[in-house]
Amino acid sequence: MRGNLVTGILLLIFSVVFWFGADAIPKSRLSGSVGADGLPKMLAIALAVLSAGLIAQTLLTMKAAVQTAGADLNARAEQRALYLRAFGMIAIGAGYLVLVPYLGYILTIALLLLTVALYNGKRPSVGLFLFAALGSVFFYVLFVQVLAVPLPAGFWPRLIG
Repeated sequence: MRGNLVTGILLLIFSVVFWFGADAIPKSRLSGSVGADGLPKMLAIALAVLSAGLIAQTLLTMKAAVQTAGADLNARAEQRALYLRAFGMIAIGAGYLVLVPYLGYILTIALLLLTVALYNGKRPSVGLFLFAALGSVFFYVLFVQVLAVPLPAGFWPRLIG
């Protein structure tokens, strides 16, 4: 947050310097109501307004952060737990991608459904295993039979003959 504050102040100073630089552009007798310094001065004003907005936003954020400093540690721990949980889901998906060429689609999708359900707090039960088995058959029929998407069969066809 302090970096934003410093950046806002530096940009505000730069906008003032830019204004004076634009004001130093010589006036021409041929220029109309808006001279050669018109656009640079408008840019300096825009930069000053945006810099002031950044400074104000940063100061308000810093004030709110001071008020919630105690809750911030708890929020960070919760945020870290959410990131770790998401990383776990990504690891499950990566494991699926590694196993699917070897075990085949039907078995790995069943393992994926089972693992995701267990990871998300579902207790092992006959219904859960039935869900994984029927889900894998459903997805196999949907993708391979209905949509004609070729999916890896794994080592099973070689094993069966």
